[in-house]
Amino acid sequence: MVDINPRLFPNRVRYGALITVNLYVFMGNMYSSGLAVGFEALAEYFSMGDSALSPLVTYSVLSMGLANLIWMPLALCFGKRPVVLFSMAMFLCGIAWSAVAKDFHSLLASRIFASFGYGAIESLGPSILADLFFERNYASAMAVYAASLSGGSQIGPVIAGYLIQARGWRWFFILCAIIAGANFVSTIFLLPETTYEPDESLENTEDADYIEKDNSSHIEAVRVPTQGGDRVKMDYGEYTKGLFTVKMTKAAKEKGLFKYFTYLFVLPFPLLLVPGVLIASIMYGVVLGGIVAISTLAPNIFAPPPYLFSAADLGLFTLGSFVGVVVAWPIAGPLTDLLSRWMRKRNGGVHKPEHRLPALILPFLICPIGLIVFGYTVAREQNYIRPAVGSAICAAGLALVPSVMLSYVVDAYPRVAGEALVLVNTSKNVVAFGLATGAYSWMEEQGVDKMFYEFAGIEWAVLALGLPLYFAGPWLRARTEKLL
Repeated sequence: MVDINPRLFPNRVRYGALITVNLYVFMGNMYSSGLAVGFEALAEYFSMGDSALSPLVTYSVLSMGLANLIWMPLALCFGKRPVVLFSMAMFLCGIAWSAVAKDFHSLLASRIFASFGYGAIESLGPSILADLFFERNYASAMAVYAASLSGGSQIGPVIAGYLIQARGWRWFFILCAIIAGANFVSTIFLLPETTYEPDESLENTEDADYIEKDNSSHIEAVRVPTQGGDRVKMDYGEYTKGLFTVKMTKAAKEKGLFKYFTYLFVLPFPLLLVPGVLIASIMYGVVLGGIVAISTLAPNIFAPPPYLFSAADLGLFTLGSFVGVVVAWPIAGPLTDLLSRWMRKRNGGVHKPEHRLPALILPFLICPIGLIVFGYTVAREQNYIRPAVGSAICAAGLALVPSVMLSYVVDAYPRVAGEALVLVNTSKNVVAFGLATGAYSWMEEQGVDKMFYEFAGIEWAVLALGLPLYFAGPWLRARTEKLL
């Protein structure tokens, strides 16, 4: 724990942490999603069909989601840095296990193990960035985080496709292990502890004085208890020593480690009864499930005639989704903020969390259309560019829906925002897992076109829940206040 506000760390420390966190995010998503493009090679090696291989992707998604329930309580007991490092070591061991797996069950187990380790950064990453950056810089830091998240999922398969085609599927894991190993070493030296526990003997006004004096260039010093509030250069000897010190948080010491961890573990679950949190989880999960289903089914759809896609071709196809995210990314946040400000102005200058919900109109209008376009075009074996466009339109929801619903959750339930976001991150992966797991049997029973039409109907129904939430949100929040 630190008694120095991490937002006052020197630029080189804060931006070094930003780089190493986002490399971890990129690598985790590359490892999780990249393997789908190698299903043809895996099917030949293990003598299995594509549908039997799909758990390699879907169970990875589930494991990442469930991990949030464990890593966040541990971080609140021992600090974020040791938990991130432990999770990275677990992730690296899992990748190495994947590279030497001899049979399908060993590979599946290694994927679940590694993805559980990686899951730590999906909950801790935004929290670490919030610790390190003031509000005016936090949005930019989170934009880089979101780009890394999407880049790993969409660019990672391109890298995987060419590597698997040239050297085989094991080399994909070898490359992941090399980069993850370098990331682990860099994190040891670049990621400081960011859990801020100030010395209560220091006056609160001293913190405020330093925060007010901060400017856009950020100070190259940190606060220390000196007379007159003089700033001094960071003592890098003490800083380096602190990197190798692990201790419990004050709350864990005061309440007892096991009791406090159990309390933190159980805390998010009652929030499932809060309609706003539940709807946010379902919306995010359904949108994510559409993308996971497309990536899981792509080898089965595009490897056979008439497309005859190689692993490299399948990797390039995922760039369509990335284009959709890139186009929607600069629109998502500004659109939500613009509509929220306009609604607040119409409400006499009084802001309500529900003012963010009208921005759901855009994903409601376009995202299900993407699923329909994808299903219609592949069922009729049209040029691959057309299903790629459908995939891109669908993927835009990954930027649009979270920007609205996560902002709404934080606005509506500020006292339990951290626990709510952990639950949303867990639940959306569980929902996506459920939808993607049955994708192969769903497609075989209904046909690829009807399957994606039905999927689009589910998306429309779920996104339409924003309407009753907009009108009944204040009443629902009042009714569920005792659960928070």
